[in-house]
Amino acid sequence: MLKAAFVFSIFCVALPAVLGNVWSVSFPTKESCNVVSPTYKGRTRYTGSYKTCNLQITNIRSTDSGLYCFRFETDRWQGKWTSANAATLSITELQVDVHPARTENRFASGETVYLRCTARGCAAPGKTFALYRNGLNLGPANNWFMINNFDPQLAGTFTCRIPSQRIQSPGVTLAVGHAPRSTSVTVSQSGAIMAGRSVTLTCSSSADPPVESYAWFKDQESSSVPHSFQPQLRLWKAGPSDFGLYHCVARNSLGFERSKPVLLNVTYAPTGTQVLISPGGDITEGCSVTLTCRSNANPAVDRYAWYQTAGARSWSRGTMQNLSFPSIRAHQGGQYYCTAWSPLGQEPSSPVLLPVLYAPRNTSVSARPSSEIDAGTSVTLICSSSANPAVENYTWFRVDDAEAWVTRSGPSYTIAEVSPREGGRYFCEARNRIGTHSSPVLTVRVRGRLKVIALASAVGVSASLITLTVMVMISKNMHRVDTETVEEDKEVELMHRRSSSSGDTLFLETLQETFQVRPTKMTDIPEEPEDVYENVHPCIVPMKDVSHDPEADSPLNYITVHFSQRPSQGQDPATNTPPDRANEPRNASDVIYTPVARRNHL
Repeated sequence: MLKAAFVFSIFCVALPAVLGNVWSVSFPTKESCNVVSPTYKGRTRYTGSYKTCNLQITNIRSTDSGLYCFRFETDRWQGKWTSANAATLSITELQVDVHPARTENRFASGETVYLRCTARGCAAPGKTFALYRNGLNLGPANNWFMINNFDPQLAGTFTCRIPSQRIQSPGVTLAVGHAPRSTSVTVSQSGAIMAGRSVTLTCSSSADPPVESYAWFKDQESSSVPHSFQPQLRLWKAGPSDFGLYHCVARNSLGFERSKPVLLNVTYAPTGTQVLISPGGDITEGCSVTLTCRSNANPAVDRYAWYQTAGARSWSRGTMQNLSFPSIRAHQGGQYYCTAWSPLGQEPSSPVLLPVLYAPRNTSVSARPSSEIDAGTSVTLICSSSANPAVENYTWFRVDDAEAWVTRSGPSYTIAEVSPREGGRYFCEARNRIGTHSSPVLTVRVRGRLKVIALASAVGVSASLITLTVMVMISKNMHRVDTETVEEDKEVELMHRRSSSSGDTLFLETLQETFQVRPTKMTDIPEEPEDVYENVHPCIVPMKDVSHDPEADSPLNYITVHFSQRPSQGQDPATNTPPDRANEPRNASDVIYTPVARRNHL
């Protein structure tokens, strides 16, 4: 029996089914068979001569076991001859198993190693195996042979043998190795690295067996840098995000080692500049607020500038990193931005809005067209207020006897046709989610209604007089008008008696002064009082409420109108007739007495 991986020679025996279709040999050359089975390719060689035909098989495998026959062929018709004898090849596969498996069978000092012998093939079960180190028998190895605290003295080449058959396995060499050590990182460029340039980091380590894998880490992160499993880490265009501490990890079958961190100093101008507002959420007037300018730069930012903007204008507000408002006011709200400066450049931040919330203030009420209006016209009350957030609700109040009551809501209050009872004092209340504020009271004065009544009365009286005059002019009788002065009530009685006498003459009597009519202007009608709560106009007083004042007595002008039949033919027209004339009205109903207030100055 042969051991696997040995050389085996067959003399003058071959089987095409095993070695190939045709085995053609041209003597005296010693070439390998030119056509062979793929499993034998590269492992067979012809070593025969004119009288012998030898085949050599190297690197014997367990699959090479079997019968080998030889067939001779010539170029003649039926020029073939096959050997009647066959060679049997029996192979025993004997080997040394090692546990745990290590690359190149390298083990660390102090490690425990297990060895044993195994056989496959023609070796009968129950055979005894012996383990040898460097030719020295270590004893039976049918089971695991343990080596404690492996060290260089225990290293060497180990083989297995079957003593009765003189079969030996291939040797397995065990050596003392070590995990990576002296692992370090070097940078291709010393000192600072300008942003935009390329840089290479190299990981070096001593290991036996050699390092199998590398990994790169940045700033103590738990996950490795992407695509960084090579001994070199190349950054083609270094940027701000590449600044930091780098270390590598080298690993082989015996362990790993981490290098010390190395700073990759990438320099760059300020970038990522932004404004942070503290505290967050709603900012109400009076609270403390701090704005912080944050920027990433290497070298660090050495100067800041704060600006407040309103439209296209801006104002400088500070030069520190923090802009603080111990008790912020409404006018300090608005848009802010900062600029960060370093020796390599500067960068402004985007503007941020600092909203300062406050309850309604400066609440006021205005009237359109005016707070003094004529009755029957329209008036609109408008409530104005400053607030942030904007006013959410308006409420209108009317003050009555020191008590306010709600009228309606909304920013405006319109009264379509104002009446005197709708005059009074009004105020509004503005509300948002921060608070409320009330406006001062606005007094609405209603005027012009009594003036209209007086004007209508005057027009009515004038129209009546005109109508009466026309009737007098078209009468058939002549009219005589006399003026008499009446100073006492007795004289009035006398006139009534005269009216009872006969007579058809129409006349007008003036008792003292002749009444002269003059044009009347609207300005002559007295204005109503300013106090809209007076219900009685001073110029219009009921007769029952007038008391007699002797000192106020003054002569009255009376107009006496007499109605009569059309005068008969030959009768004289109306003339001025003395009071004692006989031609008097027949009764008092025929005479109309109209008192007219005396005016001192015409």
